[in-house]
This record gives sequence, structure tokens and C-alpha cells, in this order.
Amino acid sequence: MEAVLLVGVWLFVLTHIDTLLVIGAFCADNDYRLWEVLVGHYVGFCGGLGAAVIGTILAAELLQEWTFMLGFVPLSLGLWGLLRQRPETTVEEVPFVPNSLGRIGVVTAAGLGLSGENIALFIPFFATLSPAELILIITVYLIGAGVVFLAALATVSRLTTDGIPDWLDRWLVPSVLVLVGGLVVVSGWVIA
Repeated sequence: MEAVLLVGVWLFVLTHIDTLLVIGAFCADNDYRLWEVLVGHYVGFCGGLGAAVIGTILAAELLQEWTFMLGFVPLSLGLWGLLRQRPETTVEEVPFVPNSLGRIGVVTAAGLGLSGENIALFIPFFATLSPAELILIITVYLIGAGVVFLAALATVSRLTTDGIPDWLDRWLVPSVLVLVGGLVVVSGWVIA
């Protein structure tokens, strides 16, 4: 159980670096109240986590011993991220969202958008877990989402002065996707 917990925490940390930066940006925005960011973050996070659990159940029922093949999804996303060259981007002025529900919706949509890669990584991992281990990992991830929010809040002043490092978006996240996707495929292939 300790090994599963260690892998689960490691996977969570690696998949939520981008979330930390995005939540930090929302926390730094004076138009958003902290509680709106927190609620939107948790709604988006729970939506992505729920999709991963449902995807795991469907994969276990439909694919059974071929679940490890889902590792090709993050592997492909990571390779695509490493191979494509993005032009330099500039931050444009985002229009103000007038009410709390709208601002929560914006944060939720951003969280759901960030969940795609996470879902691709979580499904093969979740498929290897027993029901008790899955419940433990889900609980740890729900706590982890709160830690991500608090870490984003704690680093918000640094993000607003230094900006998001380009190397993080261009190299670290795609590299992590390639490593984790490759690990899922190779370990699943060995087991199968």
C-alpha cells in the first residue's frame, strides 16, 4: 500500500505543476476573490478526477488486459509538446467577468481544460488499483488539490513579478508526459 501511495503522490505532483501555475494566476488577479478560485478549482478538479474514475471503470470492463495501452495517450501528448514549436505568446487583457458564478465558471473551465492530460495518466494508474487503494488515492488527491491551492496562493507574489518560466511549459511538462506514458506502456506490457 505504501508503494501505491508513493506512486500516486508522485503522479499527482507531476501532473499538477501546470495547475499550480494557473491557480496562482487566478489568485493574483484582483478581479477574482480567493473563495471563487478555490470553489472553481475544486469543481474542475473533481470533474477531471471523476472522469478518470469513470474512464478506469469503462477501461477495466471493455479493455481489461489492454488498459496499459492508454499510456500511449500521455506519451503522444508529451512527444507532440516536445516536437512542436510554439510562437512566443503575449498575455492579452482578459475581459472582466461580472459575477461570482461567472468567475467560478471560468476557473472551473480552466481546471477541466487542464484535466485532459491528467485523465490520460490517471486511468492506467487507477486501473491497477484495488477498490481500497483507489479510495485512498482519491482521498489523497482531494487533499492534494487543497495543497495545490495553498501553494499557488503562497507563491502568487513571485508569479506576478517573475512570470511563468517558458522552459516549464515548453520542456518540463511534455517530458514528464513522455516519461510517465512510457512507464505505463512498458510496465503494462511486461505485466501482460
